Amino acid sequence: MPRAIISAVIKIVIWVIPVILLVIYVEKSNPLSYLGLRYNNGKWLKWTALVSLALIIYFVVLNIALLKNDISFQIGFNESLNTIILVGVIEEIVFRGFLLRKLIDSYRFWIANSITALLFVSIHFPYWFYKGLFSFPHILSSIITAFILGMIFGFVYKKSNSLWSVIIIHSLYNFLVSIFY
Repeated sequence: MPRAIISAVIKIVIWVIPVILLVIYVEKSNPLSYLGLRYNNGKWLKWTALVSLALIIYFVVLNIALLKNDISFQIGFNESLNTIILVGVIEEIVFRGFLLRKLIDSYRFWIANSITALLFVSIHFPYWFYKGLFSFPHILSSIITAFILGMIFGFVYKKSNSLWSVIIIHSLYNFLVSIFY
């Protein structure tokens, strides 16, 4: 079995299945409804389109106009599956679909969203360390970017009432990072 498939299965087993079991047995709820994975009129489409367009404009202006970076569509199977597709799904199920939703039960939205964004930053530390990206000032910009993205993802989740919005936006962000860097 290819490493990409094994990695995908491990991520799902470690991250998604426990969340689904918590929703079913502790929250006594349907995971699709609880996590915001059910269709909800089209409001989610507006937020997805708006934020996606802003991200695309940001990446194009920053990378092509200002930094003169090239675009590379040389994305392998592992990166396509695990970095672009699954990371958006898995991280959003855990951070926005479950953790943010639970924290909102006890805290006001902006406090819950800030806590979730900080936790979102923290799960990226092993990746940054593994990739050798822990040097200053790179680590500072990575922390700030992940925190801001976490806040945006939480805000979009709240406004759209759909996890699909942030899954698509998160996956688009990872795709843009992959083709520009």
